[in-house]
Amino acid sequence: MSLTAIAPYAAAWVGVTGLILLVSRDWRVSLSALGAQYVGVFLLISLVWPIEFAVIKLVSGWISAAVLGMGLVDQSRSWVDELGRWRSGTIFRIFIAGFVAILAFVLIPIVGQWILRASDAQIFGAILLMGLGVFHLGLTVQPIRIVLGLLTLLSGFEIIYSTMETSLLLNGMLALVTLGLALTGSYLNAASGAEANP
Repeated sequence: MSLTAIAPYAAAWVGVTGLILLVSRDWRVSLSALGAQYVGVFLLISLVWPIEFAVIKLVSGWISAAVLGMGLVDQSRSWVDELGRWRSGTIFRIFIAGFVAILAFVLIPIVGQWILRASDAQIFGAILLMGLGVFHLGLTVQPIRIVLGLLTLLSGFEIIYSTMETSLLLNGMLALVTLGLALTGSYLNAASGAEANP
C-alpha cells in the first residue's frame, strides 16, 4: 500500500489523537496520544519529503513526549483534571473538535489554491491540528497542557510547511523548537510542582 493511499487515514489519525489530547483526563493517555500523533504527522510529511527527512519529525516528537513524561512521573500531582466531574466539559470539547473538523474540510479547496503541492489529506490534517492546538491553548492554564497545545499547533504547521520547503536545515530547526518546547514544559511543570510543595 502506497503512502498516498494511507494519507487520508493518517489525516483522520492525527484528528483522533488531537481530540484525545483535548479531552484526556490522564497524563499518560495524553502523552501516548502525543506520541501517536507524531506517527500521523510523519506519514503526512513523508508524502513530499524523503523518508530520512520525515523520520526526524517522528523521532523529535517521540523524544518530546518522553521528556514530558519524565517530567510528569515525579510531578504527576501537578496534572489537574480540568474537565471536572460533569460531562459538559467533555461534550463541549468534542463539539469544538467537530467544528474544527468541519472548518478544515471546508477550507481544503481554498488552501489548495494557495499551496499547490499539498494534498487534500495534508491540508485537512494540518488545519485540524492547528485548530485543535489553538482551542487547546484557549481552554487551559496548566503549563504542561499549554505545551501540549503548542506542540499540536506546531505539528499542523509543520505538515503545511513541509509542502513548501524541503530544507534539511529548517527541518532540523523545527525539530529543535519541538524539543525546546518539551524541555520548557517539563521545567515549568517541575517549577510549579516545587511551588505547590515547598
